[in-house]
Amino acid sequence: MASLYFHFPFCETKCHYCDFYSLGREKAKAGDAGLFEKAMIEEIRLRAHAGDLPPHGTIDTIFLGGGTPSMTPPDSMKRIFEELFRHTSLAPDAEWTMEANPSSISLESFRDYRALGINRVSMGVQSLRNDHLEKLGRVHDEAAALRSLTALFEAGFQNVSTDLLCGVPGQTTDDLQSHLEKLSAFPITHLSIYLLTLAPHHRMYPELPNEDEQLKHLLFIDHFMRERGFEHYEISNFAKPGFQARHNLAYWKNQPFLGFGPSAHSAAMAPAEGVRTRFKNFSSLHRYADELLKHERLPVEWTETLTDAQNELEKWMLAIRLAEGFPRAWLDTEPRTRKAEMLIREGLLEPHPSAPDRLRATPRGFALSDGITRALA
Repeated sequence: MASLYFHFPFCETKCHYCDFYSLGREKAKAGDAGLFEKAMIEEIRLRAHAGDLPPHGTIDTIFLGGGTPSMTPPDSMKRIFEELFRHTSLAPDAEWTMEANPSSISLESFRDYRALGINRVSMGVQSLRNDHLEKLGRVHDEAAALRSLTALFEAGFQNVSTDLLCGVPGQTTDDLQSHLEKLSAFPITHLSIYLLTLAPHHRMYPELPNEDEQLKHLLFIDHFMRERGFEHYEISNFAKPGFQARHNLAYWKNQPFLGFGPSAHSAAMAPAEGVRTRFKNFSSLHRYADELLKHERLPVEWTETLTDAQNELEKWMLAIRLAEGFPRAWLDTEPRTRKAEMLIREGLLEPHPSAPDRLRATPRGFALSDGITRALA
């Protein structure tokens, strides 16, 4: 387990489009923050006792997600990671990422987080149009986002990623161009672009742009970012050379990882047998804490062993997400070969420009990757 994930569940408010487990101020109870800290420290202790933590000097990536990790004060976070580093430690060049929202960023606190060892920040901008931010339920505005981005660089961070949403009702390519120009004026190293996805029963679902407009947005962003020296290395992610998100690449390459906190997922592999398993913690702060502090047991809600069919499907799905693509040797049947040739003719697959023995999705293929997976898996 060279990659560790920590889920911090607290947010200022729960965004109506968010599917991750989080607690807005209106849902959090007095004492929840202290309870969370004690429970996470206990989970680390139990994992260390079970022998699940990597050896000293071998943690390659840590990712603090949520929720909004930057709502957890630096002194609380320090106590959590002091416990972790009693049992294990980082590799010399480890990537340690923290998610943050503009409204919870201050120069002082991020200097403290950086002193703790965090060396990468992923800031959730989502939009730089105030009416869209209001529609999305965000608590910051454009000015706050740009001030917070400035504060991150003033705090000494050199590896900063920002998130944007596209496919927002009423959004235009002019909006996207304005957002991207303002963000790329900063020395950001990474950009994540997510298509706004809503359940059919969501009140904003009828307002979503049609698939042609969504594709137009995605292709515009691809062109804009690649012109500015960013690599489109994964469906939703662009990076300056050398600044790909190493933690997320561990997910996309099916590497094992260990999760801590309520709702956190983990993935493990038994090397001798090649058996892959996944397990998930309870998606309730109080159930999570009760399991750890009252019952003194790990808060695992379920565990599953992946079938051969699941492994095969995920192999294709993950490979098509990445710009490195997949080996032509995977086209091991005549039907697969025919389908791949059809996808090349349709402009969804292409030969890899620097690896002739591989195929990869085109920018349009990235946007339609589900169909490619269904065709080839």
